[in-house]
Amino acid sequence: MNIIQYVKRNKASFSERPLNEVDSLVFAEVAYFNFSRAESRAPSKTLGELSENIDSLVAGTLSILRKNNIRLLKAIHDSPRYAPVKVGYFRVRNSNQKDERFAAVTFRLAEGVYHIAYRGTGVSLIGWRENLKMALMSVIPTQRIALKYLVEVASKVSGVLTVGGLSKGGNLSVFSSTFAPSEVQSRIASVFDHDGPGFKESIFGDPRYLQIADRVHKTVPHDSIVGMLLAASQVYDVVDSSGVSISQHNPFTWIVGDLDKFKKLPETTRASKATDTAVTSWLANMNERTRRKFVYAVFAIVEGSGATEVGDFFHRPLHKIRLMRKTYDGLSAADKELISHGGKQLLTLWFGEIFARARKKQNK
Repeated sequence: MNIIQYVKRNKASFSERPLNEVDSLVFAEVAYFNFSRAESRAPSKTLGELSENIDSLVAGTLSILRKNNIRLLKAIHDSPRYAPVKVGYFRVRNSNQKDERFAAVTFRLAEGVYHIAYRGTGVSLIGWRENLKMALMSVIPTQRIALKYLVEVASKVSGVLTVGGLSKGGNLSVFSSTFAPSEVQSRIASVFDHDGPGFKESIFGDPRYLQIADRVHKTVPHDSIVGMLLAASQVYDVVDSSGVSISQHNPFTWIVGDLDKFKKLPETTRASKATDTAVTSWLANMNERTRRKFVYAVFAIVEGSGATEVGDFFHRPLHKIRLMRKTYDGLSAADKELISHGGKQLLTLWFGEIFARARKKQNK
């Protein structure tokens, strides 16, 4: 079953059956919904009440997920577990100039129990550029905003906290929980990182991370791409998925094994492992200035297509490819060399890893 069927089947309240990894993924998807200013205050309205207005909530969410989001909201509306959950402290902060796409929301699960969900990468290309920067650079503004949000919510509520998110939201969950003041960190029961990218300057050896490491739960689908960026130093569980390749990043493809856990697999695919190893090796030969230039050069080409959202590429794709080629031709010689050399180097490392792992399996 998927997360929609899970919501329909798990009828126990959060007081009876505490939040688990599947619940966290459900809330990670709910964090994408278009909550209003009314939900920016302390939790008051319930998910059951809010889900009466489905069209408003799903407005602006990724079009390919719209049907499933509507089904999820209908399931939540009828759920004895989810309908009573209260929503509050919704925050949105977007800046094109600063490459910021931030949103978070807090759920009151039961008396003295709160879950903070960070929104992941959305439909805008700026959000995807930010996602890439998150894995390639030391610290980005959105991570600092996430930390500030966690500290602010913790000051307004009393009791136990859990934190989670999908994709970029998973990274923000780990970052904010790691660098939160000790009095806040001590209240965090669990941190759920669902297929989130890792960290360029590894935090996994930082004493502050080690204080919370046993409470961090990272999950990735078996053909993960995003979640395997710089993930070698992180312990993670592999989730079975009904999707293929990058479509496994879609939370509705994750398979739930029972009422508490996802269906797990022993390891990720060769391609997924190769992604992590190749990117890690590739970045070892780049300083941060070069990485930054590479990201902006690549996205200059992508944005040269005229697209502002991921879904735009499904409309007249060949025309957009021609526009991207034209943008590339207009780049400086230095930027062209950076993209060409960097791209070839990464592909060489990736294919090398794929073939090496294939030979190793054949030898066994």
